[in-house]
Amino acid sequence: DLPQIGKKASAAYHDLLGLISHEYFHTWNVKRMRPTELHKIDYAKENYTELLWFFEGFTSYYDDVILARTGLITEDQYLNRLSKTLEQVHYSPGRKVQTVAQASFDAWTKYYRIDENTINHTVSYYTKGSLVALCLDLTLRQEGKISLDDVMRDLWQSSKGGPISEQDIAHSLHKLSGRSFQAQLKAWVHSTEELPCLDLLKQQGVKVLEQESSLALSLGLKAKENPNIVITQVLFGSAASKAGFSPQDEWYGVALKNGKQKSQWRLQKIDDLELYASPNKTVQALVARDKRLIELELSIPARQSVAKLSTNNLTQVQQWLLDL
Repeated sequence: DLPQIGKKASAAYHDLLGLISHEYFHTWNVKRMRPTELHKIDYAKENYTELLWFFEGFTSYYDDVILARTGLITEDQYLNRLSKTLEQVHYSPGRKVQTVAQASFDAWTKYYRIDENTINHTVSYYTKGSLVALCLDLTLRQEGKISLDDVMRDLWQSSKGGPISEQDIAHSLHKLSGRSFQAQLKAWVHSTEELPCLDLLKQQGVKVLEQESSLALSLGLKAKENPNIVITQVLFGSAASKAGFSPQDEWYGVALKNGKQKSQWRLQKIDDLELYASPNKTVQALVARDKRLIELELSIPARQSVAKLSTNNLTQVQQWLLDL
């Protein structure tokens, strides 16, 4: 991922920088400031906490913010990375099943035992936790003259770089802002309600454009496409799920009916589906499963949309992102 001399740094290099930034931030947020439950660790058994949304999620928020503040990425490059995080959370059905606090507590039994169905029953405390941090930061900035930076500093000073609880976080928010944030913590951390990310971003000078998602995402599929299409994940409630697709299915092609005529077409990639299926809205998907060939009736949905972020008011964006 390291850039070559004379060539533009790639998105993969920015991922590497984000990883380094993330682990560096942990020097303060986890290695010193840590959950009360992990103050004294019993290495003979699992140690549980509901606060990974804060310790991993807030670190995930700051890792890219630090890259922007140090000039390693531009404001628009940051917003592009944030767009991907929003997409990851939005297209995870598990966000409607599990709260981010529950995801933190279940890390031992779920997050680190990932399978093809994980996306349907759990949410990442890294990605959703980072969006909780985003919502708190923008809310604090838009309501007054403090930011999440001030809250992090206050927690550091009040804990003396030691253990903290969720009550400590709530207390710091209340003390610095002058009002209670219990309602926000309940909604954003302890429920499966949607986060108000886009509304807050618009108020902070960010332009939100709705763009068509990929066909695979609209179908509710994730797949490997080389050399054959092999389904890796099927999103619950999606068109693919309703059709009966399963992970590890090999999708060979589609069968179409035009009156009494029936034609079959080989698929090399999922995007070919629109080429062969148009104007049909329903096709028979030819799938290999456990060495058997089966047909699944697939209704092709309208393309869904994803949020693409860009700068609308540079001054407002820099006031937030660069903390000017």
